[in-house]
Amino acid sequence: MTSFLIQHFDTLKRLVLSDGGFKNISPSDCKALSLLIFKKTNQQISETTLKRVYGFAYSKFKPSLFTLDAMAKFCDYGGWADFCEHNTSSKTKNHEIKDVCWHNIKHNADKITSFTLQSLKNRSGIPYNQTIKRKFIDDHFDAFLKDDYTATLITAPAGYGKTLALCHWVEEHMAMNVLGLNDDIVLFFSSNALINVFISGKDINEWLLSLLGYGCEDDFSTLLDIKQKHKGNFYLIIDGLDEHMFKSEQFHLLFNQILDVFSFYQFHDSFKLVLTMRSSTWINHRHEVEDFKNRWFQGYMIGDDQAINAPLFNLQEIKELCTNINPSIQNFLGIEVADNFNHPLYFQFYYRQHKDDFTLNNVDHVCIYELISIFILNKIYLGAHSAEKMLLVKALVGKMDFANARYDVDKLKMNDLIRQYPQAYNDLLGIGFIREVNRSNDVQYNTIIQFANDNFLDYSIANTLLSNNQNIFNSQLIAVINESFKNERKVPILKWCIIYTIKTGQQESFELLAETRLSAREKAEIIIFLGDMFEKVCVSLVKSEAMIQYFRQDCSNGLFDYFFGLEFINADYIKALQTLLRFELSNKKKILIYTSLAAIAVMQLDMNKLEGYIVNLKNFPAEDLQSMALNPLHCLETAFYFLKYGIVKKEAFAELTSFYFNPPKSENGFEKTNTNDILYLLAIHTLSICKNPVKLLRFTRALNKIYKNDPEHLQGYRFLLQLITTDAHLQANKTTEGLSNYADTLILYEANKDSYTPFMKASFYLLKVKMCLYQNNSADLQQTMKSLISLADQSGFKLIKVQALVFILSNKELLNINPGYYKQIYYDFIKLVRESGFREESFITNEVALAIK
Repeated sequence: MTSFLIQHFDTLKRLVLSDGGFKNISPSDCKALSLLIFKKTNQQISETTLKRVYGFAYSKFKPSLFTLDAMAKFCDYGGWADFCEHNTSSKTKNHEIKDVCWHNIKHNADKITSFTLQSLKNRSGIPYNQTIKRKFIDDHFDAFLKDDYTATLITAPAGYGKTLALCHWVEEHMAMNVLGLNDDIVLFFSSNALINVFISGKDINEWLLSLLGYGCEDDFSTLLDIKQKHKGNFYLIIDGLDEHMFKSEQFHLLFNQILDVFSFYQFHDSFKLVLTMRSSTWINHRHEVEDFKNRWFQGYMIGDDQAINAPLFNLQEIKELCTNINPSIQNFLGIEVADNFNHPLYFQFYYRQHKDDFTLNNVDHVCIYELISIFILNKIYLGAHSAEKMLLVKALVGKMDFANARYDVDKLKMNDLIRQYPQAYNDLLGIGFIREVNRSNDVQYNTIIQFANDNFLDYSIANTLLSNNQNIFNSQLIAVINESFKNERKVPILKWCIIYTIKTGQQESFELLAETRLSAREKAEIIIFLGDMFEKVCVSLVKSEAMIQYFRQDCSNGLFDYFFGLEFINADYIKALQTLLRFELSNKKKILIYTSLAAIAVMQLDMNKLEGYIVNLKNFPAEDLQSMALNPLHCLETAFYFLKYGIVKKEAFAELTSFYFNPPKSENGFEKTNTNDILYLLAIHTLSICKNPVKLLRFTRALNKIYKNDPEHLQGYRFLLQLITTDAHLQANKTTEGLSNYADTLILYEANKDSYTPFMKASFYLLKVKMCLYQNNSADLQQTMKSLISLADQSGFKLIKVQALVFILSNKELLNINPGYYKQIYYDFIKLVRESGFREESFITNEVALAIK
């Protein structure tokens, strides 16, 4: 039996194409070639077999003797043995293979590139014609081609949109070829095709040459010499060159062969090598191109590892993509929610769920968690080796060092499990759920395993903690979270636990959320998230019986109180409070919700909403309002009439005066609850209307004797109270106390500002503006006002902004020192109050207006 020699087989393949009249072959040509062979030899070689022969389909085995005989007979030999004999004795049949010119090469490459493009387009999660061009790819290639570089790469984690961005660039470049705007050759294929390199037994250089119609004796130098007569470049583009696609030894061999191609042709100006790969692959192998740095363009790297040069979507790209998908979209989501959709992978998940009615207008803070859940369900829970994947994930989490915030794991610690479940491990790498990063140096091997992004990490930690706690959300689980996470991990882990708790009918456990140790900012985030979750459950068409019964009862006191705090005021907080109205609440709880909503309306200077909430409160029995620690209706009516008409109603002031001379005896009013915080802060803000700082200080002193006088409540209520009393001391000319309080407040703010909510920060800026004027510090004044206005505009704190503007306008010395700035403040004030439907006389005197004019 004649042995199988790869060089004979390659020669035979070329002769088959030549006799069949093919200058090159594409997958679609295999069917026609099959018919030609059958007509001439009466022997059938299937289209699929020919695709394997010519490298378009994967095959573990050499071609059969039947296939070899049929191909040889098609070329007028007696069979495979006869063909090998003639070639071994150099009696090769005189078949003329025409020399290949530049345009023929381009034609061959175009076929391969077009096939690759079509294949990648078909795999796009969003229809390709609705996807967008990415500016970063044009910027990258412009910089790459401008200087004397031979190779470049696009690197980012899985799901960053590298492939589609590259497809748009290649497609546009080929269109320019057709229009005669350039004369480039683009040979583009994905790493899947490189498997055929190993099947063929060739190195990658020979394999590429054979794809383009060259023989083994040729090389690219010949091709690039032909280029001398042309103005174009030869682009060799390989997409998805990643370790997980190959066995370890295969990838190393392949990567080294690609580097050999680069090294051999690096001084040909027209040769350009372009690779895309995941960040982890680049981190693990970038040391191999150290010697070629001056010829290898690495792009504009971002991130701590300097391994990402393909950025996420920006807001403009999100808008453009939304418009492509649904041109009728009018409004777009806010920046804070858009941050969740700047990841192309998550955007793709969302599209798949809403392709028939696509809009981002209904996106909330829960949406990103739902998308990740869907991904994990489809890629891990429902895929092959699902149990083994979960074992690996839990083992990975189990080896993390939570106390020191170390969330990557030494691969050596996982090696036994990896060897036990290699396919499951490779699947996790392949879908981009985890990644390997090699950080070894000359004295130590150091390969770590980490989750591909923070969302996958947070989910896996929460899932593991729940599993270790018998999947119960209770005090023990909260204690573990409190002790293990004192950083940014805590809130997203809690959110995953909340999702699990709702889906498993454990919502009664939400009473325990009060046990979580969270900053004001973190608690605000949890409250808004919980409100969104409740809203989704309520509007869902499919509700569990447990959730139906849950909302048919009164909200528990602990959970209800958890939702309250003046420091949480912002637009999203409104939605969270309104969600509570879906419970069968007592009158007292409804009064507290309408009171909080009315307080937000005051802060937003929305008098129509404020008037509506006042009407709601008036519909409650008088005894219910009087049973509160303070009657909120009187305070809100006072604010309404003062802001709307400039009228000062005295009923509330009489009640508050009575409070500090004769404190009420109701024990409920003195319970340290968040709902009482709201009522007392509302009362203090109401007292400020009468512009009597002595009265305000008298009230706060009386209040501190009976309510929350311990230091553990410095965040939220106590911080806002401290700001108000500091301002009152300054207004009352109690300078020593005021300056001392401000110094303490400043220290407190600087130490905790990262944990404060936007309302707390804006309130502090208001006090700082007043202090700048008090100390004649105009430089700090302008910077502080800039910060305040930015935060107030972003969060809707119109009243705080007006108060700051009015306080500046009341300082006439500034008019003489900086008249230009003073006038700008006045114009900003006029614009704001008129847009809100007020008259400027409600806030400033005619004397100020005349001074400006």
